[in-house]
Amino acid sequence: MAHIAFMSLPEAGHLNPLLPIARELVERGHRITFPADDSMVERIRPTGAETISYEPRPTETIVIDGMDAAARATLALLQQLEHVLPQIETRYADDRPDLIVNDWLAWAGPMLAAKWHLPRIQSWSAHAASEGYDFGTFIVGMFAASPVKAEFDTLLDAVLSRHGIPPLQLHDFYKPAEFNLVYQPKSFHVHNETFDNDRYAFVGPTRMPAAQDWTPPRRPMVLVSLGTIISRRDFFHACIQAFTDEPYHVVMSVGRSINPTDLGPLPANIEAHQHIPQPAVLAHADAFVTHTGMNSTMEALAAAVPMVAIPHTPEEQTTAERVAALGLGTVLTPADATAERLREAVRGLLDEPTTRQRLRAMQNDLRTAGGALHAADTIEARLPR
Repeated sequence: MAHIAFMSLPEAGHLNPLLPIARELVERGHRITFPADDSMVERIRPTGAETISYEPRPTETIVIDGMDAAARATLALLQQLEHVLPQIETRYADDRPDLIVNDWLAWAGPMLAAKWHLPRIQSWSAHAASEGYDFGTFIVGMFAASPVKAEFDTLLDAVLSRHGIPPLQLHDFYKPAEFNLVYQPKSFHVHNETFDNDRYAFVGPTRMPAAQDWTPPRRPMVLVSLGTIISRRDFFHACIQAFTDEPYHVVMSVGRSINPTDLGPLPANIEAHQHIPQPAVLAHADAFVTHTGMNSTMEALAAAVPMVAIPHTPEEQTTAERVAALGLGTVLTPADATAERLREAVRGLLDEPTTRQRLRAMQNDLRTAGGALHAADTIEARLPR
């Protein structure tokens, strides 16, 4: 059986899609190794994969609320890689994998695959790149006027030189690999007509909702979440103002940076938590106010829940635009997400039956995409013989 290295950032949106695939491949007899910091080990352990421990560089969370912040976050990604790459390379020195599967922002994957002349599969936890959709062009344009561009370029050249890695530019990290896993149905993907089946497997979500014992106090029920990274007290206060005394129950997932008690006394129809079992809650939801992170969006589509999309990053903006274009929800900018607009948007979704019909069609596309089993099949098919 093969030795396959999985590489990911520790953030849930990047790591979670890979875990069911790793578990499936382990069950098929393959050896899976997974570079991991302490925050990842317990999440990886149930898959049966081996963890390759590394010590991360201490960092501060960067809230991506504009182009400058996005550029600084990309620089921080490279600075983290500079710190952990020597540790990862040392651990694999006498134990080279046969294949690397890496998240699109886990740049150790393309670097080490190029150095070791290994085949590689890219894991797209966001929209994948093709000749018709090139997110890398946006990133390069973003950096063109950024004050951190020179620092990024100098550091990238230093990392490549230090590790004997063939020349790579920023844009290269956002290009498709020789093969690519995409966790959406092809029908949802932006510019899907530009993607060929020889290089892409649109496997859909790899983690479908599990049965959990959770029942809302009453219906209709609205879920509100901006994911695990974005923290905005002003937004959740606007939601409280918008939904107080409305004829439905509201569950707010406020993230790890906000203590629900800091939001003050809540009306009887609203509850707030730092974390919830999101797929289980979505199974009962009638509307979802979301940042349209890819995992959250796919979980909403799997449950056929219409969305009020409030994107905060360029990738989320692309997803939100796709939600609107396909008639699966509506979009508000963060600045437009006032109490009045939020109330109107949710009321509109709850009263729109044609949206439900389109959601059920997309839900069927997700269910037939194949998930982790399809992904594992495609990985096995590309192992060196």
